[in-house]
This record gives sequence, structure tokens and C-alpha cells, in this order.
Amino acid sequence: MSQLEAECRPFASALSVQLASETFVWSIAVKSDAPFNQLQLRCLSTPCIPGSAEFGNPREILLWLGATHGLRRKMLGSDATFRVEEAKMLLDAEESRRLARFRHVEDRMSYLAAHAGVRLLLGAMAGQPADRVRFETSLLGKPRLVDAPIGLDFSLSHARGAVAVAAAYMPIGVDIEPIRQISDLDQMVEIALSPEERRTIAKTPEALRSRLFLRYWTLKEAILKAAGVGFAVSPHTLIVDAGSSPAVLAVPDALGPAEQWRVIAAG
Repeated sequence: MSQLEAECRPFASALSVQLASETFVWSIAVKSDAPFNQLQLRCLSTPCIPGSAEFGNPREILLWLGATHGLRRKMLGSDATFRVEEAKMLLDAEESRRLARFRHVEDRMSYLAAHAGVRLLLGAMAGQPADRVRFETSLLGKPRLVDAPIGLDFSLSHARGAVAVAAAYMPIGVDIEPIRQISDLDQMVEIALSPEERRTIAKTPEALRSRLFLRYWTLKEAILKAAGVGFAVSPHTLIVDAGSSPAVLAVPDALGPAEQWRVIAAG
């Protein structure tokens, strides 16, 4: 088996958009002048793509949703294989140290899948071996690919049981959260939501409030990741519509015009 074939053997199971949306809330944000209907979301069954020639559309968004071993075994059967050792070989020293610090195996597997997955995807797009992909960090903490093709950006997110990796030739952010009831919902609403959004939550049936909040949260997290500002900008200063047709209504000046932000949300 060649090195490329070894790297491209799946180390986590593909998670369909439908299945992911039943179990998780996930959102993507990009900053683009292109109309929303001209952007194309391409969902990948593996983070390995044949090469940069497969990614020639500057308005295309690549997304890989992956399930780690435990989630796939529980939901799809017992035939899943998570090739942990192969994935570990792709990480650099700092990623390996961070991996070792996770106490729970489910969290380790999700971290491993996200970081190995983004290396496989970016390596293919940039024409670099996955284990030699190098990253640097901006002053505000946004990871960037060293020697990246001009305009290429990426984002990753991992929750217990699932990961999301996204890439595009435009600023991009992705976030994924498991659907759950949030015990301190009122406190989180006060911290993260604008007054308009709080009123929307208050009018929502109680049983649905946590799920709606997670849509707000993942949308805002994805926008802040794409902007590269992290929580230097408070999430309550962003105003989004988290309904069936999500949209960005207002953002601080530091993020540019709200009209340039395009968002996708599911779950």
C-alpha cells in the first residue's frame, strides 16, 4: 500500500447530513460577496480528496462530518473501524500532547478525528503530505495553514461522538454541538444572545428552547471562527435569525457588513 493510500484509509466513519442533523446542531459561516444561491455546499464521505484539481470552484464549501467509533457503533451497527494508530501518526508534537490531555476516550477520539481529518483534507488541497501540514496561529488564536494556496481557509469543530471539518476559498467557520437539554440555559441566554434573540427564546415552547439556543450558539461560533476573532467579540453583539432560513442580521463593525455573511444551519 502506498503512503497516500495508507493516509486515505478511513479512520472515522462518515456521518450523513441527515443523521448528523438528528443528533447534533451544526452551522457553517462564510464571508463572501457572492449571493447565497451561488455558493455550493459539497459534503464529503471522507476527508481525503484526490487532489487540488478536485477543488477548483472558488464558491464551493467542502464539509466533512464524521462519527467516531462509539457513535457509529451505537447508531449504525458494530462494523465500524476507527484506525486510531494511523490517525495519530498524522499529528504533530503539540497536537499529540493535547490529545493525551483528554481524560475521556470519547473526547480523545473526537479530537483525533477532527485534527487528522483536517490534515488529510488540507494536505490533499495544498498538495502536501498530511503529516507534514504545518499550522500557525494568528494573534487572536485562529489557526492558519502555512504555505497555503492563496485564499484557502478552514475550520474544524469536535463534540463528543462527532466532528466537522470545513474548507473554502473564503473565510469560513464551522461549529457542531450535541443536541441536549442545557441546565443553565437562562444564564447562557443572558451571556450569548442579544435582547431580540432573548425575546424569541422566551416565546419558544420550553421543550424546544435548548435546541433553538444551540442553533444560535453554533451560528455565532461559526461566524466568530470565520472572522478569526474568537471571543474577543462578545457573541451577544451578533444578531442572527436562527430559524429555518438562518441569516445574519447585524454584526459589530470589526466583522464587516452583515450583508457579506452567509450561514447554513442544521439540527
